Amino acid sequence: MTDQQIDDYEKRGFFYAEEATPKAMVPDLLAAVRRAKQKVRDKQVDIFTHRTDTDEPWAIRGLFAPEFDEPIFADYFMCDEVMPFVHHFLGEELRLGAVLVFTNPHDKDWGFGWHRDFGKLPRNAGEKEELEILHKPQTSFKWHLALEDDECLELVPGTHRRYRTDYEIECLLNTRNADIPGQRTIYLKAGQTVFWHGYTIHRGVMKKDVERLTLAGSWAKHSEDDEPQEVDRRLRWMLADNVRDTLPEALQIPYDRWRALQLEPAEG
Repeated sequence: MTDQQIDDYEKRGFFYAEEATPKAMVPDLLAAVRRAKQKVRDKQVDIFTHRTDTDEPWAIRGLFAPEFDEPIFADYFMCDEVMPFVHHFLGEELRLGAVLVFTNPHDKDWGFGWHRDFGKLPRNAGEKEELEILHKPQTSFKWHLALEDDECLELVPGTHRRYRTDYEIECLLNTRNADIPGQRTIYLKAGQTVFWHGYTIHRGVMKKDVERLTLAGSWAKHSEDDEPQEVDRRLRWMLADNVRDTLPEALQIPYDRWRALQLEPAEG
């Protein structure tokens, strides 16, 4: 990593990294993503898909599942180009994260509004509590690899380190799609990678007539002191009996660490 990349991530919440793209894999990844999207649109496979109100997919999860039969996604997830960046920010002890495809619905423009990737953390805390959340040691690390030109991710640089303005609070809670002063579009050419902090205020804006095929990846930092938690409904598919044995051996330990922390989901 360069000093500039480290500084950009600290101050702005994102940095570009050409060297993080496994260029030899990009054509095969693009072909695999196209196949996965077609399988989902044809209802041949549907592990967990985010859909519009007209049933069009805009985010496709479950790419590690044997039903997709695309081992290249797991190979990419732990490739030599990506992992040095992950280790720099999270260390050597890791827990399985995820890979998903962000794509465009074919019948309408689509956006999911401003938000932060807070999970179950309070989304409308007071300033003191929010700053405590923002300044805790980092436990996850994420990135996007564009397989087609992509200008769908918009974020507000620096908001991963500071409390929201009154206007940003209004946008996060009510006017979800209004523009925010200082927002920035992340322009990615096909084959480019950007790492970015999920605590930045961000949104996705997809156009029906502009193909979006972007892989989003994330890893989690592992600690023996981590507490069990209710499984995220978007990741329940990973509890299936047929998942672990189809993963590469190098992913099985991170998977086991993730699995050990999942409380069994309630029925239904």
